[in-house]
Amino acid sequence: MLTEVLIVGAGNMGGALARGLAHTGGFKVRIHDVHAARAADLAKTGGFEAVSELRDLASVLPKKGALALCVKPQDLAAVSAQLKDKIPKECLVITILAGVTTGDVEAALNFPGGVVRAMPNIAATVHAAATAMCANGACSEEQKILAEKIFLAIGTADWTKESLLDAVTGLSGSGPAYFYMIIEALTDGGVKMGIPRALAAKLATQTALGAAMLVKETGTHPATLREQVTTPGGTTIHAIHELEDRGLRAMLISAVETATKRSAKLRKKS
Repeated sequence: MLTEVLIVGAGNMGGALARGLAHTGGFKVRIHDVHAARAADLAKTGGFEAVSELRDLASVLPKKGALALCVKPQDLAAVSAQLKDKIPKECLVITILAGVTTGDVEAALNFPGGVVRAMPNIAATVHAAATAMCANGACSEEQKILAEKIFLAIGTADWTKESLLDAVTGLSGSGPAYFYMIIEALTDGGVKMGIPRALAAKLATQTALGAAMLVKETGTHPATLREQVTTPGGTTIHAIHELEDRGLRAMLISAVETATKRSAKLRKKS
């Protein structure tokens, strides 16, 4: 029997989630967006169903599946106006709205059931997201398993406390941008030393991907892997000394800290 998932919001994240679930199988996926044509086009290419009108959402809410809110935080009021008091209590509500707590969603929807708040990142569009999740007190173990299956369709999925989601935003939510800058800088370094830009970009990108895969697949601490390519008096130790001298490690730690504080500030404003 297929598990029903209704996704509200056909942007990058909503679209990625719909495609991931359709590709994984075992799910009956419906998607809605305020721009009906966007949802319809996505549905045609993804093999799932589009719900064109917001007022029609209540009639297709899953009884025991999941409702995934993938809209912008400022759009929650418009969506909740249509769904308030209409969501079956057995339905799992999933939210990826930045800065919106599980309590906020409960109140907006007047919903007493299970709510999971998740923070995926942009790599969801290539099914390589790093997602951290938290659940409210009403969420059952069965619903937690369902939430995990849903986000495993677009990458990795791990549980954490809701109080840590600002830090998650600072690390993995904003993190892709840090790595884009590193890849860009390595590419420019290669160009400076005479490598054609296209080749430099390819080498830098594959090097970043390969390094990450080694950490993930072997489970080896990054410092140990770094030591394995650092020979006495060699090129790598000279480069590492330069990076340490210019504060790369401290800058990245500070970047996560700064983004975390900003996320908390934006949450309080909302």
